[in-house]
Amino acid sequence: MSAEAELPVRVLLVESGPASGQVVRDAITGPSMMDGCELVTVATVAEAQAILTHQPIDLVVLDVDDSDAHSVLDVGKLRAAGQDIPIIVVNGPANADSAAAYAGAGARDYLPGAETGPSTLRRAMIYATARRRKDRIEDNRRSLANDRDLSSAGRVTSVSAHLAGHGSIRERRPEAFGDLVEQYLHLFREYLDPSGEPHARPLRMMERIATSIGDEGGGPRDLLDLHVVALERAIGGTTVERTSTLVFEGRLLAPEIMGLLVDYYRLGHRRRIAPGDRA
Repeated sequence: MSAEAELPVRVLLVESGPASGQVVRDAITGPSMMDGCELVTVATVAEAQAILTHQPIDLVVLDVDDSDAHSVLDVGKLRAAGQDIPIIVVNGPANADSAAAYAGAGARDYLPGAETGPSTLRRAMIYATARRRKDRIEDNRRSLANDRDLSSAGRVTSVSAHLAGHGSIRERRPEAFGDLVEQYLHLFREYLDPSGEPHARPLRMMERIATSIGDEGGGPRDLLDLHVVALERAIGGTTVERTSTLVFEGRLLAPEIMGLLVDYYRLGHRRRIAPGDRA
């Protein structure tokens, strides 16, 4: 899948009532709206919070409808449940105080009732989702840059250390490092999309990689080398959403393997892997 083939935008609409809700639904799903838009509708903020906790949502539209059905406090609740998911408030009172209050609570945009039409809502949705996508790309870039700085690629390894066999595995043993990268890529796939029991940690694969690093005389920086190279290969040509998942899950995966590597050395002996167990 190319980087341009992004997943459909999933919009969560929190309705204020049947009549107003239908108007907003028509505006979101109408022919003038953006392509690839999936709409999920709920009647209460509590339902919205549950969905935000368990389902992927790209944008929240909160319909307040001048009726006090939803308040400024509800924006805070949605923000807490959805973290960085943008919120657009629609059908609110046409006054500056209300707009300022909702913006202060964390709403990305505010459309009074008179402005909640297909064209203005479409512009607000495109802006909000594009801004979030840009923020996520920047977050991913910063995370990868930080990992590179911590890895041996971000440090100058002396020639004497390399000749003495104390350089990174990547420099000393490029073939072994290449094999480890392939194992780590396979681990990424199993960690994110397990072929067996859902949410099961591929512990055996993690232990195998940690032990292989230890057997090669490697340490934490070698693990970071491995993580950075495998991650950059895994995200090549994928979507922003998949990249964000890989980066986030990688932040959980690498420390787990680091702990196994620490255990390797703490045991005080080599836990050599049989050759047939490296595949």
